[in-house]
Amino acid sequence: MSAIVRVCAELTGKAVVLFDRRQRRIAAAGPNFAGRISMPSLETILRSYPPDATAGPRPVVLAAGPTTDLARRKIVTPIVERGEHFGWLVIDEHPTPLRPTDEYTAARSARRIGAQFLIQRRIARVAWNAKSALTRQLVRGTGAQEDLAASGEYLGVNTEARRVLVFVQVPDGETEDLDHALVEHLERSLGVEVLSTRGSEGLLLLVEASDDVGSVVAVSRVKTAITQAAAAVSQPTGLIAGVSSVCEPAAFSRAYREAREVVRCVDRFTEPTAHRILAVDDLGPVRVFLANGDVAALRRFVGDVLGPILGDAPGSADLLRTLQCWFDAGRSPRGAATHLGVHENTVRLRLSRVHAMTGLDVVGNAADQLSIQTALLVLRFQGHPALVVPGRMAAGEVDLHASARGLTTDSQPHTRSDSVGATGAAMPA
Repeated sequence: MSAIVRVCAELTGKAVVLFDRRQRRIAAAGPNFAGRISMPSLETILRSYPPDATAGPRPVVLAAGPTTDLARRKIVTPIVERGEHFGWLVIDEHPTPLRPTDEYTAARSARRIGAQFLIQRRIARVAWNAKSALTRQLVRGTGAQEDLAASGEYLGVNTEARRVLVFVQVPDGETEDLDHALVEHLERSLGVEVLSTRGSEGLLLLVEASDDVGSVVAVSRVKTAITQAAAAVSQPTGLIAGVSSVCEPAAFSRAYREAREVVRCVDRFTEPTAHRILAVDDLGPVRVFLANGDVAALRRFVGDVLGPILGDAPGSADLLRTLQCWFDAGRSPRGAATHLGVHENTVRLRLSRVHAMTGLDVVGNAADQLSIQTALLVLRFQGHPALVVPGRMAAGEVDLHASARGLTTDSQPHTRSDSVGATGAAMPA
């Protein structure tokens, strides 16, 4: 396309600039005596473009003057091929005046450029499909390592790179090119390679992890980038994403199952009030229980474990909040006290009250600790108001407290949750 723009500039003897649909400058050229090419932004140029001319590919001459913010006249030609608009070709009236033949040259050049856009898109689609197939093989763990490496070398993909796997449950009504938009946004935001493939249940992304960044930081950056990408390219609500830890290629299959379990947990216990992104490490192994257990049984489990402190009795909310902060602080009374703004002895006293009221030894019994942590996680998912701890939410983390649906014995499970079975994860088709 640069060559076509250069020929157009030579034939017209004027400065020529090619813009894409996003108003980015793709190529520019001018006659040898034109010097440096200066062109207003496409947004400024199109202010004078007649609305009734947008459907046709014919060149339009825009006048100069104070009403148009243009210092010189312009020939503006939309790049349209087979009914699809790819961009704009702009010829500036500099350094020579416009001639009748310039419009003909612009029209012919635009047709040639449109054909090139179509060819490049076909090539890009073939490369995209090939990378998608390679991504599916990497996640499945199928194919000999030598064959995968050869395919990766041909496509310019590092098949040995450590990556973060992201499983995205696509909202209903999303466009088919959501995966393209997400990949483009992530690559631009993170500056790393992102592979993608679609399965029967959602979209799968493999985000390359930089060697100079720790695993925790890498996962946090991916969560933040996914959150920003979802806000930029998706509907206001509905997208759910599970983010794995950083893993080697041999662990992609396990990472897929874990990320999918996270998505199922989020889908079962939260309302679609916003995009919801969680990492595998945010839930831990308890995600298996939450993703596959019966919803009604889980509600009963929470009531059995924490029932005595779930009521409206004075101090109940403080006990729940103290339990959550104590676990968040690595079972440290000092850490929990700092977060809550109370004395360490207050934390110890509250933990003793929990033991007395529930019969569970939260300090000394590992099994009781697991039971309480699981129950607290379900409550957090369901937005229990006592567990809205200021400062807990990190960038990119799903807001588990967006809905204030307290857990009650007669509340109904999420309608989508009941349809989720307890079967294992299905690999991408």
